[in-house]
Amino acid sequence: MEPDLVLVERDGPLLRVTINRPDARNAINVDVTVALLDAIRQAEAADDIVAVVLTGAGDRAFCAGGDLGGMDLGAGETAIHRGRALFAEVLEGFRRLRRPVIGRVNGHALAGGFGLALACDVLIAADSATFGATEVRVGLWPHMISTVIADHVGPKKAMELMLTGTRLTAAEALDLKLVNQVVPAGELDAAVDAFTDRLAALSPVVLSLGKESFGTSRTMRREDALPYLAGMLSVHVRTDDAKEGIMAFLEKRPPVWTNR
Repeated sequence: MEPDLVLVERDGPLLRVTINRPDARNAINVDVTVALLDAIRQAEAADDIVAVVLTGAGDRAFCAGGDLGGMDLGAGETAIHRGRALFAEVLEGFRRLRRPVIGRVNGHALAGGFGLALACDVLIAADSATFGATEVRVGLWPHMISTVIADHVGPKKAMELMLTGTRLTAAEALDLKLVNQVVPAGELDAAVDAFTDRLAALSPVVLSLGKESFGTSRTMRREDALPYLAGMLSVHVRTDDAKEGIMAFLEKRPPVWTNR
């Protein structure tokens, strides 16, 4: 495995995860996938972080998708299948991670990189970034990320994007509500910092329970989701931080979170 394919760095209440292959536009291969899974495990084990920031090294690409140039076409079919299955675990791992995942989109987010971006909870993009399911242009199809795209834009628009391989500008992605915020490239770090500073002032356990309940309820039928959410509310109000937040509000003072 190449060294430092994915950098995992603690930055106060944040865990910063960076795909570190700028010369390959941060393309994904099996080793990157394995390293991303390890990063997810580290984030899950870190009880005192408030959020994860996911990005790519350099200023050209967040992630340009699968590493076609590095694809071992002579590998056995079982090994290739297992590699693809690991990428599915990455997408699901970021979605299920109990901490919010903030995507810092510094450049192209294409093909599998588009799916990786959409697996984040919030996306803040440079105005030079592009997005798209471009696999059809090289004779492939975005099978694994098709449902992720449809979850965000609906089946009709998803099919259009996949059939044509259209590249969206950051402004177009914002119009489709794929992105939360678009800023000039030189202001990207400041925008990400401003957003994560807002999260850092909140209770990690509250954010964690909120993300879990939102994600789980979206996979349920409405008649099942509401009783589940009522149960999650009962769990939530029993936490120390919920009690502290209410008392701080009543006493007109800043809350002191204990992450319990």
